[in-house]
Amino acid sequence: MTRLLRVARPAADPEGRSRRIAAGSDTDTKEAAAPEAGSPRWHPVTRVAFRFGLVYVALFFLTEMRIGYPLLGVFGDELPTGALTWQYRLVEPVVVRVGDLIGVDASLIEPVQSGDQRFFWVLALCWFLGALLAAATWSLVDRARRHDADLHKWFVVVVRLCLAAQLFSFGFAKVFPLQMSQPLTRLVEPYGEFGMLNVLWSQVGSSPPYEMLLGCAEVTAAVLLVIPRTAMLGALLAAVELTQVLLLNITYQVPLKIFSFHLLVLSLILLGPHALRLARFFVTDRPADPPVRRALFRSRRALSMALAAQLLLGAWLAGSQVREEWKLWDTIGSSAPKPPLYGIWEVRTFSLDGRERPPLTTDTERWNRLIVDTPHSYQPGSVSSQRMDGTIVDYAAAFDPKTGAMTLARPDDPAWSARLTFAQPAPDQLTMRGVLSGQRVSIRLEKTDLSSFPINRDSPRWVQDGPYQPRLEG
Repeated sequence: MTRLLRVARPAADPEGRSRRIAAGSDTDTKEAAAPEAGSPRWHPVTRVAFRFGLVYVALFFLTEMRIGYPLLGVFGDELPTGALTWQYRLVEPVVVRVGDLIGVDASLIEPVQSGDQRFFWVLALCWFLGALLAAATWSLVDRARRHDADLHKWFVVVVRLCLAAQLFSFGFAKVFPLQMSQPLTRLVEPYGEFGMLNVLWSQVGSSPPYEMLLGCAEVTAAVLLVIPRTAMLGALLAAVELTQVLLLNITYQVPLKIFSFHLLVLSLILLGPHALRLARFFVTDRPADPPVRRALFRSRRALSMALAAQLLLGAWLAGSQVREEWKLWDTIGSSAPKPPLYGIWEVRTFSLDGRERPPLTTDTERWNRLIVDTPHSYQPGSVSSQRMDGTIVDYAAAFDPKTGAMTLARPDDPAWSARLTFAQPAPDQLTMRGVLSGQRVSIRLEKTDLSSFPINRDSPRWVQDGPYQPRLEG
């Protein structure tokens, strides 16, 4: 009887609970610390699928600069411009060769302004083929291994921390409403000329509180991913958010479709081991068993240090992103100093070489408006002109307030230049004289009240007696 009691009673484990808490584990199992021989054998398909996924993600991480850049934190500011694309240039010969084999020109187009150019589609094909070959070779050579559980636990840690870094990056860019800020040109540009991407940017950027809430959701998912115990909830929230992001990128022509798809895949990789438990809970309305996790280390001290390292890395990623966005907020955000002549100016009179140009929509040289804005990350200059036909021309501008001079240059036409002197007889009056692309110009302008645009004076309305009609309510 004594022998039976010894067998039935669980052995005391005074450090077991501490190890589980430090590792963020919900349950204690013998499998968590057992050697490989005592662990269940993985199905061959599971082993091959895991090895394929591991190699594919590794290739994605090693050749996609957008993954590594947020991990550098504040040190990323010190990198020269060319350092951000060195991975692309390193693998370009292989990508171009694969592109030639399938009849596609996969040369990298620089500067890289689109993540969906042919180079990246062929690069993704290279990841797939490389992972397929590596997984097949690995599985043939290492057929006797029962499982890859030890490798999987570290793979999960790397994936969730890299995904958290991306969500911190995109999230704080919205918490400080910078990613989708709306320039003044959108107020006067015809809606039909926007393009799908600008429609999305204007829809979100016109409501900073909405953009900030979107950012808070992404930051929340990142925080949950950093903490081991809440990582599954973070992955679930990230999967929902990234599904929406991918759909918006596809339907609104945002050139980050490939990258956002892979971020969604990372969140699904984290949810994969919990898929049956989640289905049991959400679909069958039955309680889910607690997960069985393998501890990263055996000793309590090592587990505590691993947890601390993950939390410190999360704090580093979040703090670095806050610092970067705060700096941008003071440069191009609402708190940035406004340039001289900030606002939208209606052109009342416009003469070239002494000849008055009437406001005809067929005149491609006459200005209809002058727009002076704070710089934006996706706008080449802070000054724009709107021609009589409604088209917008952007300029790189430099102001000299002491002499009242402004010089303009067009990024798309290096030969074009202008130098104008300006004076303000009244706050809402402006006169400009000088040389515009080799022609003497004289312009008289009046400032537009920005609050006259319905989109600028709208705010949340809790009581509304009918549909919103800006023409009637304005």
